[in-house]
Amino acid sequence: MSYTGIRTLASRALPIALAFLLALGQTRAAGQAPVPSPAPSAQVSPAQANPPTVTPTVPAPPLGQLPVEQSLKILVLAGSGEQNDLERRVMAPLVVQVLDRDERPVEGADVVFRFPLNGPGATFADGKTSETARTNAGGQAAALNWMANGMVGRFDVHVTASYGNQIGETTFTMTNVTRVVAVKLKSKPASWWSHRWVKIAVIGGAAAIVVGVVLATRGGSKSSGSTITIAPGSPTVGAP
Repeated sequence: MSYTGIRTLASRALPIALAFLLALGQTRAAGQAPVPSPAPSAQVSPAQANPPTVTPTVPAPPLGQLPVEQSLKILVLAGSGEQNDLERRVMAPLVVQVLDRDERPVEGADVVFRFPLNGPGATFADGKTSETARTNAGGQAAALNWMANGMVGRFDVHVTASYGNQIGETTFTMTNVTRVVAVKLKSKPASWWSHRWVKIAVIGGAAAIVVGVVLATRGGSKSSGSTITIAPGSPTVGAP
């Protein structure tokens, strides 16, 4: 074989040989690489292995409201049986007092005044038929800024009071009239003592009693030398 042929064969075989050597080197490197050891398993405690069952906490239900007690007493201080003057637009006052079961004034109680929806009645400034007021230290509350409607007649005023779980209620009547007529009070009859003849009789009787007592004491003798003088007014006894 000529030199040229050998050179051509060598040039062809050299890449094959290099590829073989490279593959052989990679195989050996893979065989010498350390095999990774498995990671040590963490120790698990029995409690972690079997976790206890956790029961969710249920919040306690809120406390219920206290039972309602019908323990408040409402006294009508002004307004019951009163008249409202429609012509002159003069309204009678409406005042109540709230007491507890021990007859003590209740301060801070809510008092609701209610007028009827139909017929004779009244309304408050905003056109409503009810209004809420608050009692003062004396347990008193008043309905303000109200006016009777134009219908003549009697109507009921319903009042309720509440303080905490305590409540109370009452109803009284008022009357709408065209014009309130002033009632003239009768003069007080004169007493029996005011009559003139009674006074004179009493004074005369007293004088007679005094004369009788004096005569009985002195024996009624004319020789006693004493005289009895009766003058208007109180009787007097004197010596001459």
